[in-house]
Order: sequence, then C-alpha cells, then structure tokens
Amino acid sequence: MLSEPRSPRRWIRVACLSVRPPLSLLALLAVLASGPCASRPPPEALAATRDALSGLDEFGALLLGAGLPVEAIPQGRSVSPVQAERLRRHFGILPYLPQHYAPRCVADELLRYVERHGQGLSRWDLSRMVQEYRSLFLLRQDGFLAAALTGEPLRWVGPVEIRDDGAGAGEFEMGEFYTRADAESWRRAGSPNLDRL
Repeated sequence: MLSEPRSPRRWIRVACLSVRPPLSLLALLAVLASGPCASRPPPEALAATRDALSGLDEFGALLLGAGLPVEAIPQGRSVSPVQAERLRRHFGILPYLPQHYAPRCVADELLRYVERHGQGLSRWDLSRMVQEYRSLFLLRQDGFLAAALTGEPLRWVGPVEIRDDGAGAGEFEMGEFYTRADAESWRRAGSPNLDRL
C-alpha cells in the first residue's frame, strides 16, 4: 500500500500542533504582560515639545503657524519689547513655506506693536489682538489669497507681478489685508486698530 505524500505545509502544521509550551512559561508570560513593567510608557523623546504645545495660547499658536520653532516661542505671561525684537529677527532669518507668509505678517505686525508700545504686553492682550485678524486675508507670493491667521489658501487670483509701488496680482496687493464681502467680492480692510483694544 502506497503511503500518502506529505506536503511541507502539512509537516509544519503537524510540528506546530505537537509542540506545546510548558504551563510555567505561559504563566510567566501572563504575569509579565499584566505587571507594571508592561504598562510603563517608553521614554518620551518629544516631551518638551508636547509640554510647550499643551500650554499654547492664541499668540503662541500664531507664532507656530508663522514657522517659529516650538523652542523659540516665548514662555511667560508677557512679551517684552526686547523679546519682540528678537522674534522679529528670528523671522528675518528663518526660511518659510507659503502657508507661513500670512501668519508671519500678522505676527510681525503684533511684534512691531509691542516694540512701539515700549513696555511688555501680556499674552492675554496679545491673544485678544490675534482675534482681530480672524476674518482677514492676505495675498501670498504664490498668488493665493490666504487666511491671515492660518495661511490656508482660499482662492488663487493670479501670478504675482512686480509693480512700481510693490507687488500684486490683479486688483490685490501684497502686504494689504482684505476681507470678503460675499463669495466673489473682496475689499481692502486695512490693519486692525490695535490701540483701541
């Protein structure tokens, strides 16, 4: 009588089923899996970044959106004119992506205000001032009108061209704030009057 040919797959299955780990090994694995060693989180490489982001206010979020590294965001309850000057210098040397342009313009305007003010301004006041820009838009270098606070592009208006009095695309000028009256009409808004806040 001929014996049935045995495939390698069947041999592997038979070998796996015939090997049984000792109960003591299974018990040891169960204890290790349920013990405090298994629940301890791994060391956190980004703990400082996470901690800095957890306490972020509106002004800090604006600086982050403008491309400022987390470790350069000022800590404390106020921003002094010296800190404002340093942050503006930081922005001057940092490369940026198109989505950083609009938040960087807003941050620069607020930081110039702190410098002109001549004394420290509380983070609460700065965060309140940030809210004045929430419905404003700026023309980016890539021809998009973008939200002033987030840099999110809303509409492409055309290629930006150099002009006698600056740069712009169509009826829009770079560095000017705009607001949307309806889906198709835009008007120049100017900068918010920060002194009235």
